Amino acid sequence: MKKLFTFFCFFALLGSSLAQQASDYFPSQTGFEWKFKLTPLDSASNPVISLSEFQVDSFASVANYKGNMANIVATKTGLLQSIQQQQYSDSLFYYTNGTDGFTYLSTNNIEGFLITLDGTSTIPNFSFVSFFASLQNWYSTYRFASTANTVYTIKQKDTTLTISILGTPFNVPIQFKYLGTRLQDQSLQTDLGNYDCKKFLLQWKVATTFFGLGDLITLNDTIWIAPGNWIVQDIMPGQYVDNLATLGIDPFSIPGLETKLTNEIAVAVENEKSTPNTFSLNQNYPNPFNPSTKISWQLPFSSNVTLKIYNVLGNEVDLLVNEYQSAGNYGFTWNAVNLPSGIYFCRLQAGSFVQTRKMILLK
Repeated sequence: MKKLFTFFCFFALLGSSLAQQASDYFPSQTGFEWKFKLTPLDSASNPVISLSEFQVDSFASVANYKGNMANIVATKTGLLQSIQQQQYSDSLFYYTNGTDGFTYLSTNNIEGFLITLDGTSTIPNFSFVSFFASLQNWYSTYRFASTANTVYTIKQKDTTLTISILGTPFNVPIQFKYLGTRLQDQSLQTDLGNYDCKKFLLQWKVATTFFGLGDLITLNDTIWIAPGNWIVQDIMPGQYVDNLATLGIDPFSIPGLETKLTNEIAVAVENEKSTPNTFSLNQNYPNPFNPSTKISWQLPFSSNVTLKIYNVLGNEVDLLVNEYQSAGNYGFTWNAVNLPSGIYFCRLQAGSFVQTRKMILLK
């Protein structure tokens, strides 16, 4: 009887393991689409609805990427009025092996933030861009068979920063940790229906033993993954960091982001021929970019339109549009292949309406 019990336990465990196969969670066919609404969160994690954008992802192909057969997902982000007309501008990469889901960690979507950090010169002789670029690789991010609420290390890297405090330089040991936790499974209600999800908490932790400070910053990212649908929700809370005065770093805010499935894009498609209500020059995407980026704008009525690019000295470097345009939605893909890296400004003038957007070219 004991042997029989052991036999059935073995097959019960085997069945549980098979049910955890990571490949069961990714769509089985190319062409699968995800439509998300992206809502920024302020430092108190309150949604900033007025700054919401939309994202469309498409399972494009399966091909070798950085040494692994990857599920390649084309992605684009923009305003509701123009997202369907935009071309895909970036890619996400995943692959599965047994009970693990792997992601390729890229700095593409945070380059602007890293450039901003480097520009503050808060930490001399240290490049956030270079450091995070060194972390780009495949990682076993989603471990479907891991014990619930048990933390696992995805990546750890130690470095040393030289920081000046009251004019005295100090070598500060810094430890970066990328951690994962499979939380309890959860049924998730969305605009597109209900999903029984695996739920993960991903964390970036920055810590030091300097002056016994311990954890300096913890960035939390909670992700819901549904069978056959992959990621269906992603929430990163915003936070206000004010505990780094010992290191001579002033308080600063880190914005958050709420990514949720939406049916608003489908509704917008039905009304896409409607005339815009206001003039608007949208933020280019991607930004930062290399070497091309999409610029879009809306006109509520016919106007003479000029769209120009200027450098930081105020010199005009390109004329993209100079014509009479009817009311509607417009887009232009600007290629800056012959220009150096730096900050540029896009200026739209339509009649008496003028609006400017800041753009970052990073080569």
